[in-house]
Amino acid sequence: MITINFYTTLRLMLKCREIEINPSRELSVPELLEQAETVIEEKLSKKFIWKLLEADGTLKRGTIIMINGKNILDSKGLSCTISDGDVIALFPPGGGG
Repeated sequence: MITINFYTTLRLMLKCREIEINPSRELSVPELLEQAETVIEEKLSKKFIWKLLEADGTLKRGTIIMINGKNILDSKGLSCTISDGDVIALFPPGGGG
């Protein structure tokens, strides 16, 4: 299982702290986000990828995605692979003032 933890405004919007995905193979970050959104949409009728990614599929400025405590930007970015047993943390861009 892959555990996906939602933080800050994403957690508030989804009213969900975490979900688990049972992958059949290694996934890229965008593939994992699509699978997670499908699970959330089935359970809560909500979409969330728009909070993390631009329309062209690039990471929104300020978004933090961590795999097992390591920021994907310190590695291969959205090309990172995610495997069974990994823990993912999703932080949408912050705002306010």
